[in-house]
Amino acid sequence: MPRSVPAEGKDAAAPQNIPYGNYNSFPKVDFPEWKGNKSVIYRSADGKRVAGTFCESESAKMTYPCDEFTYVKKGWVKAEIEGGETFTLYEGDCVYFTKGITVTFSSSEDYCNVSCFFAHEGDGPVSLV
Repeated sequence: MPRSVPAEGKDAAAPQNIPYGNYNSFPKVDFPEWKGNKSVIYRSADGKRVAGTFCESESAKMTYPCDEFTYVKKGWVKAEIEGGETFTLYEGDCVYFTKGITVTFSSSEDYCNVSCFFAHEGDGPVSLV
């Protein structure tokens, strides 16, 4: 199995510290806001780009402060877009949410994803994770 390292801190972008490996092999920390755990795989030096894995089971409503691309690895998540459609994503599905959109989420107990977050020009660092 290839190594996996969290790429946080001052050396995050250093070529010798390129994080890689199975999505489930990165060190996990508790993520109580979403009743689960997370692994930050990469955080850019300015904090405006973040990639990680997340296992969550919380139902919540949020307005996006940045963009997010998500790929479902396990379970399902239902997304109800305020003023728009409602859909459910299953293993292998992906979605791109844009800054400012409001979404109400519910998920299976075993829901896990791989996500990338992107701040817009003029915004501060990604604060979701």
